[in-house]
Amino acid sequence: MSETYPGIYRGTVIGNVDPMQLGRLQVQVPGVQGQSQLSWAAPCAPFGGKGGIGGFCLPPIGANVWVMFEGGSPQDPVWMGTFWSSQEMPPAQPAIEQTRVFKTDGIQVKLDDIPGAAMLEIKMASGAKLTLGPSGIEIDNGQGAKIALSGPQVSINSGALEVI
Repeated sequence: MSETYPGIYRGTVIGNVDPMQLGRLQVQVPGVQGQSQLSWAAPCAPFGGKGGIGGFCLPPIGANVWVMFEGGSPQDPVWMGTFWSSQEMPPAQPAIEQTRVFKTDGIQVKLDDIPGAAMLEIKMASGAKLTLGPSGIEIDNGQGAKIALSGPQVSINSGALEVI
């Protein structure tokens, strides 16, 4: 009988382009597979269902991932999520429980789900920003051009042109 591996293990993403397009990651789990063995780990998605419903984000190559093995079999890895090393910091510290932040190298999406003050903010590494909130919508290209929509008013470039 082959050895089984219950529990959760630390792994590293070696490849994230799944030829079957199933969201799998090629992971290395030295504590189980050794340094030379690589396996395609299936995703454990936080949301999904019939008909293609759901979503997930693929971590970049080199990212730390939590890996479990279905039925304890090293032939059936499942990646559970990512974790930061002690030298890395999360992309943002949400100030309140209702704040969610998703960040990549080029984009940050912030969702504030506060009753009566819900807000969506998308920031690009280039400096461009889109903000949607209860007071209106603001578009900033990060190079000096801005459009703000508040109620029936439209402001272009901080009041250089006002439309009422």
